[in-house]
Amino acid sequence: MANRFLMSLLVIIVIASVAFNYIQYENDQYLQQTISEYKKQIDSAKETKIIPPTPVLNLANQSSGKTTAYNVTDTSLKSISAVAVRPILASDGFFETTTYAGTVLKITVEIREGTGLVLVNTAIPTGVDFQTSARTAVMIAQKYTNFDLSKKDVIFSISSGNQQELQAVDGGSAGGAMTVLLISDISGKPINSKVLMTGTIEDDGSIGKIGGVSEKADAAGKYGAKIFLVPTGQAITQVQSCDEKRAGSFVYRTCTSQDQLLSDLTEKEFGMKVIEINSISDALSYFNTNSTQ
Repeated sequence: MANRFLMSLLVIIVIASVAFNYIQYENDQYLQQTISEYKKQIDSAKETKIIPPTPVLNLANQSSGKTTAYNVTDTSLKSISAVAVRPILASDGFFETTTYAGTVLKITVEIREGTGLVLVNTAIPTGVDFQTSARTAVMIAQKYTNFDLSKKDVIFSISSGNQQELQAVDGGSAGGAMTVLLISDISGKPINSKVLMTGTIEDDGSIGKIGGVSEKADAAGKYGAKIFLVPTGQAITQVQSCDEKRAGSFVYRTCTSQDQLLSDLTEKEFGMKVIEINSISDALSYFNTNSTQ
């Protein structure tokens, strides 16, 4: 009887020891994973760290053989306004619905002596779309201007009237504007503040399609733009019209949607034209002039 008791006790101790070691192992794995995640966040934060200012930067324009002096202090950074869209969640206690609203972003760029880094600085953490757009913008700008940025650091800073909105903004649709900004900075050309655009930047320099064009056009019009550039084929919106018929105590409502030129609506409400563009060259032809015709 005593031997059986001791044997049972030994089995219980072994099981408890195995269970304890397993729990310790799981905790250790979780701790290692947590440490790894924190390390990634720290590395990501280092990516967006602002570099100490350099008073003057000289860039040699390889396409013309001329050297242009750029003052890149904080007070003279070139900027552009871009339009993006953010989702808005609403709940009635049982169901959630999603609507979308346009928002205007301010993007500045700074070129400094460096090692070819492409950095995105935002007030709060954002997704990878801004970084991807920034890298593509640098690639296209180099091809367009024939200027080598491999020994420069390019820093895009993105802000909004409501910084919390940045967490919900799709950075891809600001890619075209980021490219216009960088090319204009390298070439020393002004940017027309009455022109806004939306659209991704593709590897071949074309402007890619995006969503929420109507919402973005509304935000651009309210901002005061006179020309709003959109990707080819997207200057159209859906307008809904409804007819009602009464039969006794019942009312029957029939609704249909029709395509309408977005510019017809924005010119009437804001005095703003909506123009389709296909490439970054098309965009520059509107941004690098004072005309709004």
